[in-house]
Amino acid sequence: MLKLASVWNELSFSRKTILVGVLVTTLIVCSAVMNMATQPRMAFLYGGLDASAAGDVLSALEAMDVDAEVRGEAIYVPEPRRDALRMALARQGLPRQGQPGFELLDELNGFATTSEMFDAAYWRAKEGELARTLLATPGVKSARVHIAVPKSSSFTRRRQPPSASATITMSRGRLDVNQATAMRYLIALAVPNLNPEQVAVIDSVNGVILKPGAGDPMEVAEGEVGDRERKLEANLIDLLEARVGPGNARVTVSLDIDRERETVSERILDPDSRVMMGRETADMQESGTGGTSAVTVASNLPDGEAGGQQTPSSNSRSETNETTRFDISEVQRQREKMPGAISRVHVAVLINEPAAAEDQTVTPRTEEELQSIRDLVTASVGFEEARGDVVTVKSMPFHEYEAVETPEETGGIMLWAQQNVMSILQIVIPALVVIVLGMFVLKPVLTQDVAGGGAQALADLSATDATAAPQLAAPKSPLEELREASAADKEATATVLKSWLGDTEKAA
Repeated sequence: MLKLASVWNELSFSRKTILVGVLVTTLIVCSAVMNMATQPRMAFLYGGLDASAAGDVLSALEAMDVDAEVRGEAIYVPEPRRDALRMALARQGLPRQGQPGFELLDELNGFATTSEMFDAAYWRAKEGELARTLLATPGVKSARVHIAVPKSSSFTRRRQPPSASATITMSRGRLDVNQATAMRYLIALAVPNLNPEQVAVIDSVNGVILKPGAGDPMEVAEGEVGDRERKLEANLIDLLEARVGPGNARVTVSLDIDRERETVSERILDPDSRVMMGRETADMQESGTGGTSAVTVASNLPDGEAGGQQTPSSNSRSETNETTRFDISEVQRQREKMPGAISRVHVAVLINEPAAAEDQTVTPRTEEELQSIRDLVTASVGFEEARGDVVTVKSMPFHEYEAVETPEETGGIMLWAQQNVMSILQIVIPALVVIVLGMFVLKPVLTQDVAGGGAQALADLSATDATAAPQLAAPKSPLEELREASAADKEATATVLKSWLGDTEKAA
């Protein structure tokens, strides 16, 4: 402490000011860096939310006393609390995706709500619930549903049916026809008296998928054909890569569809066969009894006996008539052929030729192997030669693209350094500041005074030696003079060296 006080007293006012400024600057920098080091690391919580949903999440975080940061469309929270905050927000139903649902009805006041207000809130809640259900479909990024229900009136003779539309945004790819049809029926079954054909499904990127109304069968067929082509290509690639290896097969499938719509009425008459059309049977029976007199001469005389001996008699008659009607065999058929039937299949398969491992020479595939691959392809696509299907299988070497050099992922110390770069900088920056201030500010200030005192001591020591020793004719170098002075007075030399060493350690 005495040495520090003596050194401080020997410094000039300007150097004292520099030292104080350096000390204060060092303390400020160190405190700022320590403050940054003590702050928690921020982790990603949610991103891509709309403004209302993000506002609800931030309000809930403020109520939980959480310091959240907003970076663009992303919300960051302290990393140790991220998982717990997600659970707490999920318990509150946050973040709300899509439109609000039936919770809107909870906010209605029964005394101040009219029937029109309730109907509007009800259909708005119905739209929100349907949008939430559509968001549960894999691949759907956002969904919005609109339902148009005509206002009912007692004076309306003919009521208009309701209609609806759904706008879908996919995370990737295109909304296929099967998914759009499922969404159409989902909405139609949720709204009373809603015909599925009155629901339009729209892809926000690719346009209308299902139009309202009965729909054009040709458009529906083209959409289904596109989906079938992609499925066939994926199935063939999986089948071929099992033999030729991943990335060594390219497949293209093209389906030609019948675009004609035809209605066929057919009537077939077979003259060689009879068909009984009907049968009628009539039965008739008659019977009668009586007597007859014998005819004699006396019975013919005027005075003869008019009545002779009576002879009893009876009669009966039975008749059966049957009428059977036959007609020629006749068959009537009526068929309606819709467009969309597959009329022809075109399949093109390109196989990469294998390369030898030693000399990298290309070995062509044998014809037997290509025929086996062709048989697999024809069996997979349902090949029909009578329909005019075409399957082409070729083996050619693929063009090898030059590999782009990418830095290899390093592990161990380098990976740890990448993951903790901020922590390392928080430690290294204060150390560098201290070293720079010490080397380029403190050390020059302290060494100047020490060097001045040491030079004065050496001058006195040289003067003493000069008076004691005789003057030499030849001039001596400063190093020789220093050696002679130190040898003449060893105690003074030791004192000067100790002072130098002590001041140098303090300056460092």
